Amino acid sequence: MAKLAIIGGGISGLAAGIYAQLNGIESEIFESHTVVGGQCTSWKRKGYHIDNCVHWMTGTSPKKEIYKVWQEVGVIQDPNKDIIRHDYFLQVDIDGVKAHVWRDLEKMRQELLSIAPEDTKEINIFIKLIKKFQAIELPSKLPQEQMGFGQNMKLLFKMMKAIPAFAKYKKLTLEEYAQRFKSPIIHQIIYNYVPKQFYVISAFYMYAMFSMGNADLPFGGSDAITDRMRDKYLSLGGKISAKKKALNAEINDKKITKINFADGTSIEPEYVIIATDLKVAFNIIGHNYMDDNLKKAFNNTTTHPVFSNITIYFAVDCPTNDIPTMEIFNCEPYTIVGREHKVVIVNNYADQPNFAPEGKGIIQILMVQHDDEYQYWEDLYNDPEAYKAEKLRIASEIQQRLEKHYPQYQGKLSLVEICTPKSFNRYLGSYKGSYMGFIQTPYAPKLVHHGNVDGIDNLCLAGQWLQTPGGLPNALVTGKFAVQRLIKRFNLADHFRQNL
Repeated sequence: MAKLAIIGGGISGLAAGIYAQLNGIESEIFESHTVVGGQCTSWKRKGYHIDNCVHWMTGTSPKKEIYKVWQEVGVIQDPNKDIIRHDYFLQVDIDGVKAHVWRDLEKMRQELLSIAPEDTKEINIFIKLIKKFQAIELPSKLPQEQMGFGQNMKLLFKMMKAIPAFAKYKKLTLEEYAQRFKSPIIHQIIYNYVPKQFYVISAFYMYAMFSMGNADLPFGGSDAITDRMRDKYLSLGGKISAKKKALNAEINDKKITKINFADGTSIEPEYVIIATDLKVAFNIIGHNYMDDNLKKAFNNTTTHPVFSNITIYFAVDCPTNDIPTMEIFNCEPYTIVGREHKVVIVNNYADQPNFAPEGKGIIQILMVQHDDEYQYWEDLYNDPEAYKAEKLRIASEIQQRLEKHYPQYQGKLSLVEICTPKSFNRYLGSYKGSYMGFIQTPYAPKLVHHGNVDGIDNLCLAGQWLQTPGGLPNALVTGKFAVQRLIKRFNLADHFRQNL
């Protein structure tokens, strides 16, 4: 039995396993699915590759700390081959008028000014804010509590340009900030495929990272990330046990002494990292171990909401090089779970050559679902025929709007796959079907959990839920941090290898 048991083989679990092995700590990952990857997942359907995770990966600039972490876990090996860089992040089309989020911010500024001269003042401010937020750094070397005074000051100095702007705008939601602009196109640029109650800092940060070359696509999509991390972990001597769903943990004298699995087996590890959805983690160890801050987060959907998506995949019976990599266009309204939608969000995978058969294409449609809409899908799932019928109705509505917007695709679209929030919950145990963590809103401080569980000494938590708003970078660094915390607590390694 390995010294360290890691429950969950997603990005956090794989990162934890890699850093454990790098530090000479024998580890084993126990994954409930047949394959590792967690939320960073994809599969085959009707000859097409369905990627249900990555739309961009933060950490692709060598100027940022997290870039080195992606290198250490094996994801970025050759940046010229492993990363796809686009000139623009997003195209918005409102009634035939197009605007882009360009990597070149001056080009973006000039385009927005030509489209919406009435918003000149706010456009200039918006571009300046994006530039300021390029200074933001996701700490990736050490957990905050292990950083000394000098390290904290160095980090603070790096981010100095963004701090005044952060203080000024942190109380605004995306929707509130968007109201400063008259142009509906700019509204869609500000709140596109995330809920409007996100705080506006998230938009500044997202576009800042893209414009400075720190948010790009991995070549090969989600599988590329997962496969490279899995291979790195196994090459270091790590072990992976699949189809091992952890049911509960036995805790004695403030230590996990046994973990029981659904297949009737059990293990008796010395140390444990649980790298799952937080609700799943506390189902294993017991909800009485959840601290007050987490309880407040789960119990207050105003301060800490979550969100999910309906994702629809259409095969296209021709190449799709003539449409943007990501586009939002307005359309005739359609209704889902009683809420009216007026736009369609399209991801085009034309730059991923192995996602569709030769001469064909695959596109993904995203529709935001709020946490108060999840129960509808949970209830509907209990009636398989009704569940299927509603999915097909939505797909039909979207197909009509796609064929109107892209007339060249009339008669060439066919449904390949559709996932609902219940799909995320069913296959991944995701709380309310959320594929990220809690939304960062202006109504509460940023949630940053230390990963320690009071009353269980040999356990650390990892995963995107520990730091709002979750996502791949938070999943990655919290896996690393969990190992660092165990090393510090139990003196498991003489020196953490930060100079890899």
